[in-house]
Amino acid sequence: MKAVFAFLIAVAAGCSDQQNDNPEKVHRSHAQASLENLVDSFKTEYNAASSQTGKEEITSRFRKKIDNFLSTHYLNHMRVHVDSVVTDRLTIFTRFHTKDNLIFRSSMEFRKPMPPKEADLYRFMQGLKTNKDTSIDFGYAGKYELNSPGEASQPALIIWAFPQSYQVHGHR
Repeated sequence: MKAVFAFLIAVAAGCSDQQNDNPEKVHRSHAQASLENLVDSFKTEYNAASSQTGKEEITSRFRKKIDNFLSTHYLNHMRVHVDSVVTDRLTIFTRFHTKDNLIFRSSMEFRKPMPPKEADLYRFMQGLKTNKDTSIDFGYAGKYELNSPGEASQPALIIWAFPQSYQVHGHR
């Protein structure tokens, strides 16, 4: 019995220590995988539509799906790439992305004096390094933008969300 228990611990430890340098094979949270699948399905259906009316119907249907998803799911453990962190006095603007068609943006204004938790969040956001990958929990800010997949200047989905946790998992 002890041998089975030791074996299970060894297997669990081996699995938890594995790092994968291939970004396509990195574990994604349920929320992230679901959002990425929604965006991919939207792009596929939109591009397959032959009329403007069909594209509008598809956009309307996906707006409802995205509204429903964002209002009923937490955006926890989102594996993101830090695109920018801009500090203007006590306001921090951030931009993150997963894949090319899903972006998270935030703008948070902090006030002095800051309670300890707010000060921790401020330091965390200031410490984010651009061009690095990390895992962050986001709080949906109630706004998103669904763009036509053909627009080269805009990603298909932009979600306004603010970081909620301070756990940077140090992935490269």
